[in-house]
Amino acid sequence: MMPKVLYISASFFCDKEVQMNTRFIPILAMLSAIVLASLACQAGGNQPAPATPTQASEPTATQETTKPTSTPRPTQPANEQPPTTAAFSNLACFGTTDQGIVCLTEQGWQIYNTQNSQLENDYINALATCPNGTLVAAHYDGISLFDGKEWESIPRGNYTTANALACDQQGNLWVAHFRGVSRYDGNWTQFNASELATGTSASDLVYDVGIAPDGKVWVVTSNSVASFEDNAWTIYQEGQGFDKKMFFKSLTFDTEGHPIVAHNDGISTFKDGKWTITKSSDFLSSAEDIAVDAQGRIWIGTITQGLYMIEKGKWKNLTFQNSDLSSNSINNLSVDSQGRVWVATEYGLSVLTNDSWVVFRMDNSDLPVNDIRGVAILADIPSLPALQEKPTGSITGQVKNEDGTPIANSDVEICVEILGSTYFGATPCSDQPFYLTSKTDEQGKFSFENVPPGYYTLVMKIGDQWAQLTGNIGFVSEQVLVNPGKTTEVGDITIKK
Repeated sequence: MMPKVLYISASFFCDKEVQMNTRFIPILAMLSAIVLASLACQAGGNQPAPATPTQASEPTATQETTKPTSTPRPTQPANEQPPTTAAFSNLACFGTTDQGIVCLTEQGWQIYNTQNSQLENDYINALATCPNGTLVAAHYDGISLFDGKEWESIPRGNYTTANALACDQQGNLWVAHFRGVSRYDGNWTQFNASELATGTSASDLVYDVGIAPDGKVWVVTSNSVASFEDNAWTIYQEGQGFDKKMFFKSLTFDTEGHPIVAHNDGISTFKDGKWTITKSSDFLSSAEDIAVDAQGRIWIGTITQGLYMIEKGKWKNLTFQNSDLSSNSINNLSVDSQGRVWVATEYGLSVLTNDSWVVFRMDNSDLPVNDIRGVAILADIPSLPALQEKPTGSITGQVKNEDGTPIANSDVEICVEILGSTYFGATPCSDQPFYLTSKTDEQGKFSFENVPPGYYTLVMKIGDQWAQLTGNIGFVSEQVLVNPGKTTEVGDITIKK
């Protein structure tokens, strides 16, 4: 199916000050094609105004926004200082897009963020656990370590963003990042991407790093796999262990410690000095993460195709359309010793236990956001917390032309996941796990009722085109917060031609 373009041929700006909560999500992949319109107003209360947008090459329309006074900050939950524990026990932690780290214990949910802890940044890129039980979190300011009592900060090495983390038996940290992989043993040592692949397979895209049970370090780039032992790298790529060039994305180890890498054709396992491929009937566009459970089943999370399970060479695809998985957009996954599969998705935390899904979201738990980026299982949790019942909210607003006349009978949608520059469904939101539709009335007013608590993207049809009614161009996307039992007033949105 050919994708449809999502953009805007007019601009939006705030007519009047209204109270509304928003959040900003970094989306570096949307730099060139997305033209976002400006949502009616800035973040509610004391939130700063959106950053001034950069000019897009097309369309050529201008955009007016309020000049910012500071860098946008996410809406933070008002949490008290979370209790510390003598050591991690019965604990799983989850990294979020912009709300810090959420941990789950037998006592319930605990949130650690910049407001209530020594965590230095709330934008979490990756999580990992060390053999001594320490939680490791990578964020935009570096790395934070948490032992259940104290936080320790490690300044970022010579890289921009961490793609993956690992911790070896000596306590050294390994970070996969753009243009290489870095090791921290008290000082940073960077191994450039040129040491991980050569020739036509050379790539600056280094996606994952893992430590095998024998202590060997394994790394995947977009076109190669490399292992590190005795201060030397061994490279596997086209012509060196693989018959053709493949697109690699993630790695794990089977129950015997053999490396398994996920790629566009399926998976490959390294055993007895050679790679053996297990092909998938589907083309895997991007295997974001891979894990192996105690039964030897292999789980692969993809960016758009949901979850794959491989058992005895047979592939099974789980999506929100054919199961209770909360989203097809999977960021990370992990498996605990009880065989439960923990799946971090863009629309909640999904846990598969005894072939049944339990899904935690903002509308049924204490999660502060639905977009979960990382999972770290430090110890097993005997039982999952009960789901909560929260009242729904609503969204209202009004859309007008620049001359003040209302825009009547126009389609408006809200959906739960970030929209890019293209979409594949009948409408921008129609292929998402949850969305609602509405129309403007004769006064240009629209409303959405019975909206579960959470963050939502707002889009509207302008003529024969769809526009995303969110703030800024290229770098961030803005979502509207709906609180339990509350009405979110978007206010007046003006289309400037």
